[in-house]
Amino acid sequence: MKQAIKKGAGIKKTFDIGEFKSNNLKLTQVAEKPMEWFIMPKGFQEALSLPGIPKGWFSGCYGWNSTGKSTIKNCLIASAQRQNVLPVIFETESNFDFKYAIDCGMEATPVYDEVEVEDVDEETGEVTVRKEKQIVDYEGNFILFTNEAMCEYCGDLDYSTMTRKSTKRTVALIEDIAYIINDLLDKQEKGELPVELLFIWDSVGSITSWKSYASKCGNNMFDASSISTAFNTIVNTRIPSSRSQKSAYTNSFFIVNKIWDSSMATMGKPSVKLKGGNSFEYALRLLIACGKIITSGVKKMEATVKGEKYEYGTVAPISIKKNHLPTPYNLSRDGLLYCTANGIISESEIDNYKKKMLPNIIRQLKENDTTGKLSDITEQDVEFTESDEETL
Repeated sequence: MKQAIKKGAGIKKTFDIGEFKSNNLKLTQVAEKPMEWFIMPKGFQEALSLPGIPKGWFSGCYGWNSTGKSTIKNCLIASAQRQNVLPVIFETESNFDFKYAIDCGMEATPVYDEVEVEDVDEETGEVTVRKEKQIVDYEGNFILFTNEAMCEYCGDLDYSTMTRKSTKRTVALIEDIAYIINDLLDKQEKGELPVELLFIWDSVGSITSWKSYASKCGNNMFDASSISTAFNTIVNTRIPSSRSQKSAYTNSFFIVNKIWDSSMATMGKPSVKLKGGNSFEYALRLLIACGKIITSGVKKMEATVKGEKYEYGTVAPISIKKNHLPTPYNLSRDGLLYCTANGIISESEIDNYKKKMLPNIIRQLKENDTTGKLSDITEQDVEFTESDEETL
């Protein structure tokens, strides 16, 4: 006896994974935008075989003093401005040199105002007060948070209870930077800050955490824990997610990291570690090492006349410590970084730079001469040399 076949029993519907992801998981547009860069000078590109600093990524550099970190930072700021990205700079070393940054290409206009100046008579000790015009601020397409500015912005926050106090701190904290970054990203999402952002922190390891501040004595473990907790969402979610095709803006984060000599603690082989713990090192997708391990490895580029020296630049080793960028940019390379008063140049540009700067070098040597022996020097008297940086 034949069994009746139910209507539709012999028809199987084809499973559509795309439809399932869209309807059930609500997954759409998981692709990222094409790779973009903050284009850096030719000398940087030649040293590391990269177009610049990656846009939409968490990247940074570290190293000893005078190895080119500030020059890289200044050239990055200038590049961001040229590409209509707003640099948000956290200067926690209280050492932002506007003149040098402007010479490296940063756009910033000085604001002048009258300031009271005291003059002291060397013979009588009498003090007189006069007014003179001085630079009181700088304007331009950037936001600069000094320690003082951060305290003014969120110095009343108690990070143990996330409540606001009636008085403001006079000490900037690690948590302040994370709070401000999140706050600006929130404002961007609300349409109050409709521009792409580049956050720059110079430098990690220069300020303390809330727990260290509250303890009044400081603790490296407190600071490392603070960085791990406060920046976790920023470096692992908010910055990377801006590369998504769904994101209206691409945001980036670049740090300059202080170092410490870990071999002194273990009596082991020479090595350096990043201040602030390992959290940032794990999260960074591009990490650039400036200088060598035991010493900076810096050579001074000098102009010498009659025993007097004028340093017009430095040459420092530079290498890629970590590179987790997409193919074909995930390479490791080392080279030399040539830094001058006007930014980064390539080795092939040195001779032209010397010729261009020679009149200025002679003028500076004469202005600094207190003996009078350089009053009649000419360009033919100048000898260009390189010397190793002295160590303490």
